[in-house]
Amino acid sequence: MRMRKKKNLIPRMEACAGLWIKDPAERRGNWRALMPQADRLRLELGCGKGRFTAQTAAAHPQDLYVAVERVPDAMVIAMERCRELGLTNVFFIDGDAAALGDCFAPDEVDLIYINFCDPWPSLKHARRRLTHQNFLRGYREILKEEGEIHFKTDNRDLFEWSLFQFPKAGFALSEITRDLHAEGVRGIMTDYEDKFHSLGVPINRCVATKGKLPNIPIVDGLAALLPQWEVRPVDEEDFQAVLAMLIECAGDCILEGDQPSARMLREGMTNLPPRCTMEQKHYLALWRDGAPQVLLDLVEGYPRPYTLFLGLLHIHPASRRQGVGRVVTGALLRAAGQAGHDRVRLACLQNNREGLAFWQAMDFQIIREDKLLGERSSPVWIMERLTEGSWK
Repeated sequence: MRMRKKKNLIPRMEACAGLWIKDPAERRGNWRALMPQADRLRLELGCGKGRFTAQTAAAHPQDLYVAVERVPDAMVIAMERCRELGLTNVFFIDGDAAALGDCFAPDEVDLIYINFCDPWPSLKHARRRLTHQNFLRGYREILKEEGEIHFKTDNRDLFEWSLFQFPKAGFALSEITRDLHAEGVRGIMTDYEDKFHSLGVPINRCVATKGKLPNIPIVDGLAALLPQWEVRPVDEEDFQAVLAMLIECAGDCILEGDQPSARMLREGMTNLPPRCTMEQKHYLALWRDGAPQVLLDLVEGYPRPYTLFLGLLHIHPASRRQGVGRVVTGALLRAAGQAGHDRVRLACLQNNREGLAFWQAMDFQIIREDKLLGERSSPVWIMERLTEGSWK
């Protein structure tokens, strides 16, 4: 719901000029000059009307508190609340969380609060969520080592999704609860939180502590998640065994009328989407009992950054209907997340009803119809899902 415009907004904001930092970029690296004796610098993203802001700043007079809010009509109420309490350790920025790096220097902030941010439930808007790993990697730039993010939300889907985002950005999780006030009110509430708590809506909360940024290559991650298989790139030594497997999977080929051949396999090992390099491509076989059982063709960063394209998933007929597809796909989604990708995309033949049912059961969603290889290709469904913790 959009907030109504406040009467006399500018005069009211000017009346709070002592708390309003109009040019925060000038403060970058020098925020503590506002309160030299401060023990810590706390930063709140999206303070709204400032109930949590004012009460938290009042409860911690030894700390410097900076609140960010991009809606002036809400921020003015927050500033007035703090002014009426006579607080001198809290200041406000009229800005956006995406620009924090312009306002704060590396390692300048001790603690960040994210309270009840917009969940952006649509898949296509996932990157706008303030707990998306892209935002989290930006926060870690301004957070000190072992600095913390305190996150609260009433949206269970957002919370579960966020629990997978934090580790991908190098944050260790603690104090995870899905019903913060189950045994009575704990901590300081926001206005929004108080409203939903009174309606019986459980409040989710966690603490994320800045640690080492993960860097797990996707092949290494996949191998670690599938210890019962040997995961390795297809090379000349494996060529004939993989070709034999492809011949047994002939019905899965995208090109109608074409049968698996040495030429087709070599093209599959080297073909790249537009503007991609071989460094992005992984043509993998999963081996068990001395034979290839699964074949994967992966391209990282296509068609967009942070997207893993699954060009091929072939399973040997002898390994089908044993849950192998689910296990491998689940591991691939986790490995993609660990490697920094937020989604996996693929193409499914429209006449492959069994395949379509499988991908839909794995929570992949159809995003459009296409023909991957022009007129030579059968129509396909382009499908996509987030790597972990996604919701529709």
